[in-house]
Amino acid sequence: MHLSGLVQVLEFQQRKCSVIFDLSCNLARVLEFCTREIPQAFLTGADTNLRRLTELVVFILNHITSAADAEFFDLSLRRHGQYPEKVNRGMILSPLAGIILNLLDASAQTECKAQNDVVGVFASMDCLDTVHCGFQYLLEYNWAGSFRGDTYLAKLAQLEQFSSLLISQTRSWEVESTACDGETDGDDVVCCICYACEADARFVPCSHTSCFGCITRHLLNCQRCFFCNATVAEVVRMDGKTA
Repeated sequence: MHLSGLVQVLEFQQRKCSVIFDLSCNLARVLEFCTREIPQAFLTGADTNLRRLTELVVFILNHITSAADAEFFDLSLRRHGQYPEKVNRGMILSPLAGIILNLLDASAQTECKAQNDVVGVFASMDCLDTVHCGFQYLLEYNWAGSFRGDTYLAKLAQLEQFSSLLISQTRSWEVESTACDGETDGDDVVCCICYACEADARFVPCSHTSCFGCITRHLLNCQRCFFCNATVAEVVRMDGKTA
């Protein structure tokens, strides 16, 4: 009786995981659709939307690539009687790749020079090892079962180019950061929240500084300085850009 109850609990948990995975895949497809139809929502104006989308992509990639066994990951989602081609990690990897490629295509086609830098936002994440590992996984994944014909080969080439640009951007920033550390006190120029970006924005009236990315994410949930709890009246960019 105890064993039977345990089996029922396991089956319930598996069904719940499967439903949540299906919902996650559907939401990822909605975001893929948005990046294809209205990419300017992420590429123009403040980069908050692009950063939130990037964080979501990186979070999912980290969750998937951290699984020790790919087959175990798929089996934990697949309900009894479902075939591997119906439930597998490619179902959520495909829209993630689509999101990235849609943003790249839109960046190349738009005539607006003041657009957000997709590569730069990915490179500014404070978990670069996870980002690089995730893109490597996308490149090495067996896409043959997810697409008809060889249409995926061109998309893989685009992803590989993006990965190369990301690595190049990261190395360039590392060199610049090393040079800056040799000239100035790093504590004065580096954001003390993420320790990954330059402290390029200032709260008004308290004058505490942080990077613009950390500040904008914080202000989505709270209108007070995260150092002294003073009410924020304005955020001033110290690099001359408009906040």
